[in-house]
Amino acid sequence: MKTILPTLALTLCLTMLSNQANAQWNLFADLLSQMDEGTNQFYANNLDSLNENWVPNFDPNNELFNLLNGNLLDSVPPGNLDGSYQNDLNAGLDSLIAHLPGFDLSGPDEDTLLGELDWINGIFGNNNASLGGIFGNYQDSLSFDSMNWDVTILGFDSLNNQNYQVLEDSANGALDLSDPNGPHDFANILDQLFDVNLFPDLELAFGTLNADLRYWGYDYSERAKVARIGSVPRFDKRVFNNNGQLPTFPIEARWHVMVSWMDNPAPNGSTDTNPNGEASGGKFNPLLFSGDYALMATPGIGSWGKTTFRLITSLGTEFGTYAPSHSGINQPFSSANKGYMTGVGAQAGAGFAFTTGDLTVYSIGTFAQGQALRCPKPYPYTSRRYEVGMRYGNYVNVRYSSGFTSWQSDNNRVADVKNQFTIGIILPELHH
Repeated sequence: MKTILPTLALTLCLTMLSNQANAQWNLFADLLSQMDEGTNQFYANNLDSLNENWVPNFDPNNELFNLLNGNLLDSVPPGNLDGSYQNDLNAGLDSLIAHLPGFDLSGPDEDTLLGELDWINGIFGNNNASLGGIFGNYQDSLSFDSMNWDVTILGFDSLNNQNYQVLEDSANGALDLSDPNGPHDFANILDQLFDVNLFPDLELAFGTLNADLRYWGYDYSERAKVARIGSVPRFDKRVFNNNGQLPTFPIEARWHVMVSWMDNPAPNGSTDTNPNGEASGGKFNPLLFSGDYALMATPGIGSWGKTTFRLITSLGTEFGTYAPSHSGINQPFSSANKGYMTGVGAQAGAGFAFTTGDLTVYSIGTFAQGQALRCPKPYPYTSRRYEVGMRYGNYVNVRYSSGFTSWQSDNNRVADVKNQFTIGIILPELHH
């Protein structure tokens, strides 16, 4: 009996881990099914060529760590939360309700989406005080000496390529399982994204970003507010062999959706897209939206004292939206421009994470290539992002990132995010 029980417990644990990994790939297939056949095929083509066009630019001592630490030392972080965030998000929800009929969604999917956003908005409002104060509560715990440490991962490129190949094979399998019928069955997708078994930790976050933007030769800069919802990886999964089959390394999924908006309309003709003006007590002049879903291989690569290190290799999909319309830019071809150009692409990533006690620090760079949706021409979509972050226990998560996104050729519509900083609170009530 003493021999059977531990063996049985280990078998059950490995089975649960295997089922969870399969469920994460199944969710990926369901997300790919939200595309139409043409976009799905374009995604497959970009996935096949992604490894040829993507070279990980891995620098564990990137200056973003120092910039993140600089923000953490401030007594009041960038984008200190105030009542305007909730007012603006209420206005944004009003704007979405007004525009939703133009998205060609089914009635049940419209109801599901609006119900989910209203639920999330309510949680944001109910936790406003906790979210606004969490940085001060854990500021002392969110720190490490980024100036006096050095990390060298021997064979990083080789390890990353090995993990990538396994992920690519699994991604192609998810493509084979997908049924690209366009947006549908939102309830099934959302139930998985908010499933505690797939994503034990979810966060609501707020912050700011600063970006340089270009629209057909017109350059301008903006500072915008940010709201974010998504998973917070634990980077603690153990290796399992799935009854002798791949994968032979731990896998963890991640996802996020981010919205950003300006207090004032963008220059040169972009107007407030909320048709009710300030009826909701706020404005919503959207700037950039983004989201992604990716599977990460996170094998352990060693330890130093009480600190453990992991490699990160990821593969998935992302979208990015450039929202300003610029309808009054005084160029005839843009007179009917409605803005909201969205690109979807295959995304690869690489980085590392280390954990010491309750603090986990992570760094990941991603590259995506794809195409803009609903455009008369096949405009290319590309993006590069570099992100560093820290989570402390199951309480707080902070991120600092920069990135460059293009929705058209010849840099005719680009966003160069110089810095984005968010503070997130991990909330159990975000699970369905």
